[in-house]
Amino acid sequence: MKGSNLSLVTRVRIQADCMTHESPVWDNTGENLTFHIPRVEMKGNAKVCVLLPDGSCHGSTKINYESAPSCTIISPSSTWFSGNRKITLMGSHLEFVEAVKHSKILQEARLPRNINYQTLTYDSPAATNAYWTFSSTLSLKVANETLPCSTTITYYPDPEFTSFSSTLTGYNVRITIQKKADKLGMNITELSVWGIHEENRHPCIVVDQETNDETEIEFFTCEIRNTRIATFQELEIAFGHTMVNLKLVTTLYIVMLLRLVLIPVVLIALIVIICWSIQKKFTSKNKTVVEDLELRQVVLPYPSSSDH
Repeated sequence: MKGSNLSLVTRVRIQADCMTHESPVWDNTGENLTFHIPRVEMKGNAKVCVLLPDGSCHGSTKINYESAPSCTIISPSSTWFSGNRKITLMGSHLEFVEAVKHSKILQEARLPRNINYQTLTYDSPAATNAYWTFSSTLSLKVANETLPCSTTITYYPDPEFTSFSSTLTGYNVRITIQKKADKLGMNITELSVWGIHEENRHPCIVVDQETNDETEIEFFTCEIRNTRIATFQELEIAFGHTMVNLKLVTTLYIVMLLRLVLIPVVLIALIVIICWSIQKKFTSKNKTVVEDLELRQVVLPYPSSSDH
């Protein structure tokens, strides 16, 4: 409450519903004072005056009681584990909301970024140490109360960007970024992209997106304008408060990778073949020796009775 000569005010009296309610003042600068508005059972206007130590009440301002806030629609209805996705709640009397709370999340309730009678926007809190998808119920913090919301939000793993390619068209570079398909429904306004060339960052404006249902891959297209750089070797991709670095996978890199993978495989195969060949030769030689011994036993004559 604002006014003048308020330094001696000790309480605030509110008259509503044919009932009188009084609240103590807990901060007073002489021109501004702060107090808790008491609960009443009915909506409408209530008269307000300030009490002095002698019991007299001065002033005749009004306060309007409205219904409690409620939210019925949430958009988007999902967020990534790292949080800080822009969420919009729709409902009624949302201008009274002081913060939004997510169940199963240890972080404190988030303060609204923008708020009016019917809409409220805020950044989703992060789900630390989350490893699988889960749903969270929402509640609204209003003064000293927590009101349940009739909406839920689902937490999914962070989006996974896999590769990119770039094409020079005139003085612009068009970059296509591949991302694994998921249920987050990310749109182009939620991405910020920079191309990295010789440690310099070049903003890439995201202009388009599409999804290939057969390959389960999403494509985001951005443009770096007014540049003659033909190829960018690295991208920085930001969503929420998370930054991802993505390296360009070239043909040379793939060949080197194949070499690193194939050389040990070939060596192991050669060792197995050599061992198998040695074992085969050894087995064949042993078989020949055994057959020779058996043959000698057959050829040798049996001793006669005259030999005794």
